[in-house]
Amino acid sequence: MRAPRVTLPSGTTAEELTVLQVHIRPGEMASANTPLMLLGGLRRLHVRVDVDENDIGRFKPTLGGEARTRGEPVARFALSFVRVEPYLVPKSSLKGSATERVDSRVLQVIYALPEGASGLFVGQQLDVFLGGK
Repeated sequence: MRAPRVTLPSGTTAEELTVLQVHIRPGEMASANTPLMLLGGLRRLHVRVDVDENDIGRFKPTLGGEARTRGEPVARFALSFVRVEPYLVPKSSLKGSATERVDSRVLQVIYALPEGASGLFVGQQLDVFLGGK
């Protein structure tokens, strides 16, 4: 069996994609509710940063940022601001602290990692520091 050929309309470019996950194996029945595979471009990675609603007043898009890998704080990556998603969403990762409110909400801010940042994986959690080191 040959792979199908795709012709892109003029004005579009194909980005090199990587298969991140495969959800189907030979002989399995494909479900309409589940994607068969997950594709992604690895050339430029982004970090979604949750800013607690109590800290929104101190957040400024012009703040510089730095990301560090968990468990290996020597690996540091400068972050560049991309955009703010201006809709507060419920906080998804609770730390279990006695003072943390369960009903708190966060502002999600997208930052770009440097192109070619090595040693990182899609979905990996990073410690992010905004506005200083």
